[in-house]
Amino acid sequence: MAKLLCLGDSIMWGVTGFDAAHPRADPTIPDKIGELISAQVDNLAVSATSVNDGDKSMVSLLPTVNLADYDYIILGYGANDWGLNIESLEALKSGLGMFSSMFSVSGSKAYVLVDLMIESFINNATNLDSPNQLGITQNQVMDVFKSWATENGYHYYDWREDPIVTPQNYKTVLGDGCLHPNFATQMQMAQRLADYIKSTAKDVPTEPSKPDDKPTNPPTPTYPDKPNQPDQPVVPDKPVVKLIDQIKIDRLNDLFGIGTNVSNGTKNVISKVNELYSNLETIMGTDPQKAQISLAMPGNALTRSLRNYVLASFQQLESVVNDVIKVCNANWIVNPQTGDSTPTLNLQRVDQLATNDVYKKAVNDNWGQIETTLNNLIQYLNQVLKGE
Repeated sequence: MAKLLCLGDSIMWGVTGFDAAHPRADPTIPDKIGELISAQVDNLAVSATSVNDGDKSMVSLLPTVNLADYDYIILGYGANDWGLNIESLEALKSGLGMFSSMFSVSGSKAYVLVDLMIESFINNATNLDSPNQLGITQNQVMDVFKSWATENGYHYYDWREDPIVTPQNYKTVLGDGCLHPNFATQMQMAQRLADYIKSTAKDVPTEPSKPDDKPTNPPTPTYPDKPNQPDQPVVPDKPVVKLIDQIKIDRLNDLFGIGTNVSNGTKNVISKVNELYSNLETIMGTDPQKAQISLAMPGNALTRSLRNYVLASFQQLESVVNDVIKVCNANWIVNPQTGDSTPTLNLQRVDQLATNDVYKKAVNDNWGQIETTLNNLIQYLNQVLKGE
């Protein structure tokens, strides 16, 4: 039997409201979809979570699953990415980038469906252009999901095209009158999503096949409604991942060893930048790139040739490091917590004629900037490799 994975928030988990008249959906949206397309369901949706915020976020759950084990993957986020007033659009994009990176690394061939959020009426919203406390609208959040899905070749379902929840009917179709669809509405959502999957995926049976020995809907983990209990997802065996070692650049201590220090530091930086490029090509599918600097070290004698060599070396190193920064930023290898891109370097011009402590400090400050920046990039890329 085909396998379906759902990662999402409280709507996918089955919250239909917050009183006795609105118990947890049975079946949930993912379970109903699985029934309709004949797929065994692993529903790892978690209440009150989002793509990239908190210890139950999508980014946090990704390391606990092997995406290659599934034939279908449904992502059902957005309500809290907008509603909790915490996550910036950049952080959202960064978190989504984590999924596409992990999906690529896993070798998964799954059909991915990005279920855009239904309209929410929390935060005093009256329509999809009502801003939250960060000034972000639901339309903006939906557009981020939609653009990301399109760029990565994933399917998406945009409720805006034929809304099931509207400003006119939300008080009757939402169990709590503001966010969570009641059970009947959730079943309508499941039917629509299943129909969409059937119409866009290959080899989906139109009628449920005879179930195998395994239950179609395995027990759902208990942690969504009991957050104080430890998570109990099944953790598949993960391949050993070779991480990128941090770079350590020797500082200049001896003014009569300037040439050697700059030459060795340059080789160290170029080697590490090329290691980053190699990993970016493997993980993100970037074009092959190779950094190089071809400068002849004139020795350690304090001459004008040495001064020019040091100046040219740092000028070229600035360009080399900034190039890899731009590639990382373009592929969402950024701060996973804030979504902030890495700023480019602006190194000091080491062009003093006098070789003194001021000169030495300028050299070492440049090495410090380069080392810190590259180690940040290494940290971000390692988090993608580890799925953190």
